[in-house]
Amino acid sequence: MRCNLLPVVCASLAASALAAQETSFDVASIRPSQSTQSSEIRPTPFGRFTATNATVRSLVLRAYGLVDAQLIGAPAWLNTERYDIEARAAAAPSDGPEALLPMVRTLLAERFKLAAHPDTRELPAYALTFARRDRQLGPQIRATQTDCTGATTLTADEVRAAVRDGWPPCGMSYFVNFTTTGANGNNVKLRVRRSAITMPALATALQPTVDRPVVDQTGLNGRFDVEYSYAPQPSTPGVESVFGPDAPALFVALEEQLGLKLESRRMSVPVLVIDSIDRPSEN
Repeated sequence: MRCNLLPVVCASLAASALAAQETSFDVASIRPSQSTQSSEIRPTPFGRFTATNATVRSLVLRAYGLVDAQLIGAPAWLNTERYDIEARAAAAPSDGPEALLPMVRTLLAERFKLAAHPDTRELPAYALTFARRDRQLGPQIRATQTDCTGATTLTADEVRAAVRDGWPPCGMSYFVNFTTTGANGNNVKLRVRRSAITMPALATALQPTVDRPVVDQTGLNGRFDVEYSYAPQPSTPGVESVFGPDAPALFVALEEQLGLKLESRRMSVPVLVIDSIDRPSEN
């Protein structure tokens, strides 16, 4: 198996063989979902992980940073049976809420008896690269001034205050809808701020929106504060966005605001092959 393309994802896949050695949640509750709410999977910066009305397939994809095409051999019930999960770590992670995902992988191995192995497949993917030949970045990306080496000690109120003042704490993302006035009336956009994120992590974060693997090929090291605003586009060809024609699609926003682009290619990317998985054990 080659793992030189997506270091973050490859590390996650390789870790599946070492799940017993990974950090575990201090407390975890899993129940069949009776919820009528929409599905949500949410790691928080305070060491708490919640999943509401979530399929096991969506949990595996989130835990390993994959899109649907990268999960091979999943039984049909992973797509239909839904669960509510409440889990808490002994201490808040020092590197942001995404640091809880290794614990989710351990939870899947221990409570769902997930056994899987990494492989590679050639799939439609996007390469995250520079939009300009001179490799100049856009106005909405900068090397971070945030110190991410210290332990996370912020309270929920302190996190909210930090977001109100501008940028979320290290490793966190901030999403807000806002309205602008365009040539054809009011358009609603989505503003995203990602604090102290690496380029491989940014590539992974973009995957759910574009529904393809995204491979970082910028070669940029270190952490960056990025901000981009765009209008989600309809998945049906020929259907006009409800956000209006003046709001940029994600691909345009990345080029104009970050100086980065997503280039469509067929690439060899990591996949996760499920060998076996069971319905969860009782709490």
